[in-house]
Amino acid sequence: MNRPDAPTHSDPQQKQTGKPVTHRPSVRRRPAVVVALAIAAVLATVLSACGGAAGSADTPKVGDELRLGLSRQITGINPHKGGSPDSSGSIVGSIYESLTRIAPDLSVEPGLATAWTSTDPLTWRFTIRTDSKFSDGSPLTADDVVWNFQQLLNPDYKGTSGAPLRKYLKSVTKIDDSTLQFNLSQPALDLPGRLWTIFIVQPVFAQSHNLDNEALGSGPYKLDKLDQENGATLSLNTFYAGTKPAFAHVKYTVLASEAQRVAALRAGEQDLILNLDPLDLAQFKDSDTYDTILGVGTQPLTLAINERKTGTPLADPRVRQALNYATDKTTIINSLLQGAVQPLPGQVVYEPYQPQDPSVRAYPYDPEKAKQLLAEAGHATGLTLTVALSSGTYVSQDAATQAIVAQWAKVGVTLKITQQPFPAWLQSQYGPDDAAADLYYIMWGGSFRGDVTGNFGPFRSDHIQSHLRAPEFDELTTKAQNAATEAEKTTYVNQAIENAYSQAHAIFLYPSPFTGVVSKGLEWTPKPNRYLYAQQVGRAAQP
Repeated sequence: MNRPDAPTHSDPQQKQTGKPVTHRPSVRRRPAVVVALAIAAVLATVLSACGGAAGSADTPKVGDELRLGLSRQITGINPHKGGSPDSSGSIVGSIYESLTRIAPDLSVEPGLATAWTSTDPLTWRFTIRTDSKFSDGSPLTADDVVWNFQQLLNPDYKGTSGAPLRKYLKSVTKIDDSTLQFNLSQPALDLPGRLWTIFIVQPVFAQSHNLDNEALGSGPYKLDKLDQENGATLSLNTFYAGTKPAFAHVKYTVLASEAQRVAALRAGEQDLILNLDPLDLAQFKDSDTYDTILGVGTQPLTLAINERKTGTPLADPRVRQALNYATDKTTIINSLLQGAVQPLPGQVVYEPYQPQDPSVRAYPYDPEKAKQLLAEAGHATGLTLTVALSSGTYVSQDAATQAIVAQWAKVGVTLKITQQPFPAWLQSQYGPDDAAADLYYIMWGGSFRGDVTGNFGPFRSDHIQSHLRAPEFDELTTKAQNAATEAEKTTYVNQAIENAYSQAHAIFLYPSPFTGVVSKGLEWTPKPNRYLYAQQVGRAAQP
């Protein structure tokens, strides 16, 4: 594919000034309207639309306990093992702190670190707070941070968050009580952004407790009770060094099906729930209690492909291309998603959240082209594939999959559906290639603008959930991750995008719709990446 010279995208947050830009977006109550979300052009719309009605006489009050709904079962709360924003990740981020944080506009802002600078391409220094304490009252020190990174850099350590670090980070050393030095093996232009999910645990506690089910962090809340199937309760960390949250108690409830989420809202049992079917939002649109959100999320929704199963027809790029041509994304979007999004532009990055390759466009709906490619690949008489769904996880997933089944049948492809609870579904992806389904959904995007690891990680051959065979894509994204300049990074990113498009390493669907229902009694800046951190939810002003 011929590509014109692409513009160089730079993130001013990543300039090596040593004085990171701090973004503190104001949190305001939204009026009872459907808010259209899309950051930059759209986040500005959200923030302006969220004002105006705060403090009006009809503002309903919320209780002493903040009630937040999760759409996935909890898989454990080990802060060194990552976690979905729709379950474990939201709880972990309310209990623990990391060196940096990600603002709703995808900029990188200070966390435990107050400033950072790159002294040379392989050396960074971070200034950290000295007033942070764990919820047992013990101080969080530079030595504690070093210990956490030492564990994660040990290849025998079970914390999965360490695997990406080990590709470019050699060591973290203490310069003094407020200064840490990161020694790299490869350049990392976006290092501050990469550290936002490296949560700091108390070393003594970590070595004597099961972090999957127990917690001791320095964040605004501490864990009171955990039930992985049903939810978790939190209360204030009285030793927290930051701003005191608005709610002393928080209850996260797992509502793994659409029916459960809708029923809980109708019964007035929840204050904030994300991931609702756009068709179900209408019943809350004119509510005296709730506001609704319908817009564009930060993460692309794709059908990931198992290219490594023995004898699979999906090893042939012509078959993968055919499935892209056989999928009528626009009809699905208009009929099921209220037209909230547009088809992915032939890539898993898109504006306004991430810089995209302007030379790549969406696969058009072309069933005749699909039939031609299938015939060329030796499947003129058709083929049968399986798709694995996780119960209640992705917005309109079930209905959209049924639509895809019908569309693919028109070109001779039979698609069979299997469905599992989220933990079992996730484990099946972690398993061997021949035991995994042919196709499964992946909704995973970058956490900050220009996040190469987050944007492309799940589509590499070496990702824990991947069943791809993509050596060229792997090489190009590695070069992008290790680029020494923004221009070099952009060149490799665009080449990787073009490779993934031409090889059809995914069925490119559409950006994840960002949907939700929020109590009018709350102040909350919508976070389209779907992390529901309790400390970021406030109370609406009362008259």
